[in-house]
Amino acid sequence: MSTSIETPRDLVERLFLGLPSRDADRFAALLAPDVLFEIPFPIPGEPTRIEGRERVREYLASRWSAMPDIEIHGIRPDIHATTDPELFVVENDIDITRPGGGRGWFRSSVNVIRVRNGLVTLFRDYMDTGRILAVRQARQG
Repeated sequence: MSTSIETPRDLVERLFLGLPSRDADRFAALLAPDVLFEIPFPIPGEPTRIEGRERVREYLASRWSAMPDIEIHGIRPDIHATTDPELFVVENDIDITRPGGGRGWFRSSVNVIRVRNGLVTLFRDYMDTGRILAVRQARQG
């Protein structure tokens, strides 16, 4: 019988292991009810700040469903601990097939994540908005 307790780092690892499924409910289940989700450099027209688990879940469900022709095969998070045991910086490489662009690994984002009391309370997403816009334009053009 295991008596291990999930550490904040374990939770961050679990969060990223589930991302390829693009399951907004699964992602939101790891968020605190009052989570703050920030996108400091958003795609034009997208929010920079989303407050609350349900609003984040709705945003991600909408965003991910708008990209059905993009296939995510895997994600490689490089999780960096900080001097604060609840705060992590995560660099993400993603294995993706883009429409007309083939399959490959690329750096998709850097995230700052705070975990408190077993849930994510802050998720700050420094995503590669230029690459996302290029993919959108390729789909439209």
